This record gives sequence, structure tokens and C-alpha cells, in this order.
Amino acid sequence: MQRNPITEILVCGFIALICLVFFINAWSLPPGTFEPLGSGPVPLATAAIVIICCLVIMIGQARALIRNGQVERQFRMEFMTRSPYGPLITLGLTVVYVAALDLNVASFGVITCVFLTILIAALENFKLKSLLPAFLVAVVVSFGVEYMFTNVFVVDLPA
Repeated sequence: MQRNPITEILVCGFIALICLVFFINAWSLPPGTFEPLGSGPVPLATAAIVIICCLVIMIGQARALIRNGQVERQFRMEFMTRSPYGPLITLGLTVVYVAALDLNVASFGVITCVFLTILIAALENFKLKSLLPAFLVAVVVSFGVEYMFTNVFVVDLPA
């Protein structure tokens, strides 16, 4: 798989900024009354972990770009030869996923399983051999996360 350092830096920067907004907003959440963790610590910790991971990736890719000294050539390679369908499918699926969660179309596990299956398959260009592994990963992740949040962290998820 080809590495795209400029794209990784830009995407990680965008994700880190979004997480910073979540972090700032979660800072003012009141402590929980029924949940052991409360409403604030989970988004604070999640946002902090994602920001740290993004910074590690950004620093590593920036060092690689500087070390190679071919920033202009890399920029041309990344943005002149790539198809926009992958990011567009990801954006569209994410909007549909969030809307389905908001409208309570099905349980969190089912909606997330469908979302992950389609997303992983799309990222693999819908190759037939990638459908079964995509579905298996989606089932394990979606229902595992649902179980963990509802039974371990005692956090209500969208219905």
C-alpha cells in the first residue's frame, strides 16, 4: 500500500481539530448521576487519545517528508493521480450512519455492523474476497463495542 504523507498530515490535522472541539465541549459536562464514569470522562479520554495518535502520525510523516526533501514531487503524486471516490464514499456513508443512529432505525450494533461492512468493502474496492473478512470484522467490532459500552461502561448508546 502506498504511503501518502501529505494526505495523512492533512487528514490527521483535521481529525485532531474536530477532537479538540469535542474535548473543549466535554470539559464542561457535569458529572454523571447514574453512570459510574459520568458523561464527561469518556469523550475527554477518547478525544485526548485520538489527538495524541494524530500528532504521532503527523510528526512521523512530516519527518519523512523533510528527510526525503521531495515535498513538491510528493504533493504532485498524491493529488494528481488519485481518485476521489474513496473519500466521497466514506463521507456519504458516515452521513447516512449518523442519520440512521439519530433516527433510531435499528440498534447501535446493527447499524454499526452494516456501516463497517460497507465501508471496509468500499475501501477494498468491493473485491469479492474482501466481503467475508469485512463482515466478520464488522460483526466483532460493532457488537463488541455495543456490549462493552452498555455492560462494562454502563453508557447508553443510540437505540
